[in-house]
Amino acid sequence: MSFEYRKTRALELLHSTGMARSHYAPPLMRLLWKAGVQVPPPHFQSFLRAALGMGLWFGTCWGVVMWIFFWWRSDAATPLSPLAALVAASAAGLLFGLAMASFYARDRRKHQLPAWTELDAQ
Repeated sequence: MSFEYRKTRALELLHSTGMARSHYAPPLMRLLWKAGVQVPPPHFQSFLRAALGMGLWFGTCWGVVMWIFFWWRSDAATPLSPLAALVAASAAGLLFGLAMASFYARDRRKHQLPAWTELDAQ
């Protein structure tokens, strides 16, 4: 079936669990969908895909904000070299990505959600 059908079915299932919309269709996902990117809702992504997706955007955004406001100045309380800033942002992204992927996997098991490919049969 088409991506739109699966997405609609997935969002209906997630809504029926009582979760808040911002939880099962976060703003980043809605932005990607409006841009035409065909990415499943986070609860229907694999653990690795959710960890990479969440970790990459968070690590990048957090690293840029920290660099602009805290790390680049030599008179800052914690000045960092570009390499140290990259390592710190990567570590933050990795931890955030693993935490979010674990969170979505736990909810997927808790609500007994089907796999993304099984949404066609329902």
